[in-house]
Amino acid sequence: MALSLTRRSFSRQVGIALAAGALQSCASGPDEAEWPEWGRDPGGARFSPLDQINRGNVAGLEPAWTHRCGEISDGSTNRTRTAYECTPLMADGTLFVTTPYNRVLALHPETGEELWEFNPGLDLGRRYNLWANRGVGLWRRGAERRLLHGTLDGRLIALDAATGKPCPDFGDSGELDVGVRLTSPPKVVGDLAVIGGNAPTLRAFDVRTGKLAWTRHKVPADDEAATATWAGESWKERRGGVSWPPLSVDTERGILYVPTDSPTYDYYGGDRAGDNLYANCLLALDAATGDYLWHFQATHHAIWDYDLCAQPVLCDIQRNGRVVRAVAQVSKQGFLYVLDRVSGESLFDIEERPVPQHCAPGERPSATQPIPGKPAPFVRQSMTPGELSTVTPEHNAWAKELSARYQIAPLFHPGTEDGVIIFPCNQGGGEWGGGCFDPTTGRFFVNGTNLADIVVMEARNSSRPQEAVGREIVSREGLRGEVTYRRKAIDVRQNKFWHPQTLWPCQQPPWGVLSSIDLASGDYDWQVPLGEIPELSARGVAPTGTINMGGPIATAGGLLFIAGSNDRRFRAFDSGTGEILWEAELEGSGHANPMTYIAPESGRQFVVIAAGGGNKLSHKFSDALQAFALPA
Repeated sequence: MALSLTRRSFSRQVGIALAAGALQSCASGPDEAEWPEWGRDPGGARFSPLDQINRGNVAGLEPAWTHRCGEISDGSTNRTRTAYECTPLMADGTLFVTTPYNRVLALHPETGEELWEFNPGLDLGRRYNLWANRGVGLWRRGAERRLLHGTLDGRLIALDAATGKPCPDFGDSGELDVGVRLTSPPKVVGDLAVIGGNAPTLRAFDVRTGKLAWTRHKVPADDEAATATWAGESWKERRGGVSWPPLSVDTERGILYVPTDSPTYDYYGGDRAGDNLYANCLLALDAATGDYLWHFQATHHAIWDYDLCAQPVLCDIQRNGRVVRAVAQVSKQGFLYVLDRVSGESLFDIEERPVPQHCAPGERPSATQPIPGKPAPFVRQSMTPGELSTVTPEHNAWAKELSARYQIAPLFHPGTEDGVIIFPCNQGGGEWGGGCFDPTTGRFFVNGTNLADIVVMEARNSSRPQEAVGREIVSREGLRGEVTYRRKAIDVRQNKFWHPQTLWPCQQPPWGVLSSIDLASGDYDWQVPLGEIPELSARGVAPTGTINMGGPIATAGGLLFIAGSNDRRFRAFDSGTGEILWEAELEGSGHANPMTYIAPESGRQFVVIAAGGGNKLSHKFSDALQAFALPA
């Protein structure tokens, strides 16, 4: 098994954390009417106990209000595109929202009316990967309420939740320069705010003062077990962050769960031979101190940009007559790893399976990779030449032409000089939206994209400059096309196995799927296409699913809400069968995670989605936050 466990005075460390009272403020769980965390609860299950909207009446959902933040960039005038990826919080009768340009807004939950605004004043002429922010963290202690906000330009800001004004006793007049780009919300753990980002450290700060409480390095210098997995001293000064997705915490046991990303460079590791711990791992840490408890590495010596990209989900599973405290981790490869969250042991067998070794000069891939026996992958991991798309004759001709240029390769095949087509692509598979868990049924729900990468490795001309640079070739619609990364002795050309104008993948559908998995058995209950292409539906083609980004939520009403598909649709599925019970057209595709709450004045249940479109997937851009409810 690909599992290394070191518990290092585990019970003593957790006992200290709990005795200190560091986690007690969030141990009781959220009020049923609220959505006070990005994943609703500290463990990220994204399950709401609300059932006012249910299987029997969801067909009557209608638009309730729309708020427009006024922030749209399609890349034509500003080289950075906007991505409205926020999941709002609802607490104490107020909705808290972050915008693509990193403003924080307080909205009335009944009407969407703005109550206050905080603008961090980002330089809008600066270039980022995307203009994006996924939300804020909320701290509550007695009558005090603070929002913790991380920005693209590397600041951690504490705001008074009642007024939106910076808290003067935090850092320097309410903010800290943390020197790292932040897109996911800080994780509030008791009186600490924990941040990752695109830097090789994980840090915890005191919510009241901004004082640094602890630091966890990606590769601690005194951890010989980790440094030995990097050739020479290649672990030193290695770029690539510890964790950019949202984090989770077991408040009862004081354990923080951290999904880590790939080391640089994403597609070439000739200068870092070895398994490269603790990259591409699920790390369990003492939440109060940052001390190591255990880890599971999902990809050894990563050279596919297969970082663990989603929030870990804490689940209590009824299995063999007992309750198993588990953590479920979605991966870009399309695997769902289900581990005991105290020990790190896998609930299902994991085999170290030999993988292809043919690669570019200088590369030394891992001989094996960890493959879980269950659950089966929820997306495609390979294809044959006979599985090219035939949805239209024109698309089939394009697919044949493109596939003829490269080798169709299996999962974990390294990039080569001739070029390979590898499933899934570096966007997943699974992606940052992650999955959700229904504790009443033991089912885990996750969406995925069936799309491949084309990766070509080229030896560089020695006369070229040796610094790392990037180049993008942009299609006329403003979406990203081929990307070239220059990495010292190697150029890596990376593109998607799709048609660049239609964005239809070149293999047979389904191109997007939504799945239900029984975590006790590891078996699938159902899998259905997620999304459709109206042009193809008009031709009589069955729903194909679409590339998608943005995950589901589950409710006690027996529903799954998701809007991640690239077709500007928001849907409610029957969580027991996968049947679509309701859908609505959005102003832009909802590449974000939805949320739901009860508005205190009317007692009505609302479901809200950021419908920004754009991102790296859509031609249509929007700035809409849209809310739906049953008729008053």
